[in-house]
Amino acid sequence: MARRTYKPKSFEGIGGKFKNTYGRMQADTSANIYESMLQSAAFMDLSARQRLLYVYMKAQYYGKRKPGKDYPDMEKLQDDDLFYFSMAMAEEYGLYTRSNHTRFYADIKELERHGFIKTVSNGKKNKKKSIYRFSADWQQWKEG
Repeated sequence: MARRTYKPKSFEGIGGKFKNTYGRMQADTSANIYESMLQSAAFMDLSARQRLLYVYMKAQYYGKRKPGKDYPDMEKLQDDDLFYFSMAMAEEYGLYTRSNHTRFYADIKELERHGFIKTVSNGKKNKKKSIYRFSADWQQWKEG
């Protein structure tokens, strides 16, 4: 049986390919967020920018190269729930500027504290993309 591809509605996206902020053609992917997450105590406790940062991380997860392809010999980097993200990517999306990089790293820590992500490899020292893992711990998050 042939695999069906979801065609976005006109208000959701272009579908197919589009020119990104660097003028390069890129596939138009989605970043699914479910209602149960939107209404969770953990998500509601995040700031608007932290919520948006999470959405952009989901976009990276669904539409970009996975760490496992770059590190085929490292078993711990082969999991499907891993993705890259960096300060440079956050700047590209217009979420942060170089001068407020401290806020970016604080927001990453909040996403971790609320159980949405876990840091696998921090690329800050080497100016590389960090590797993160999505987590379901937000489902048991308690304020405090």
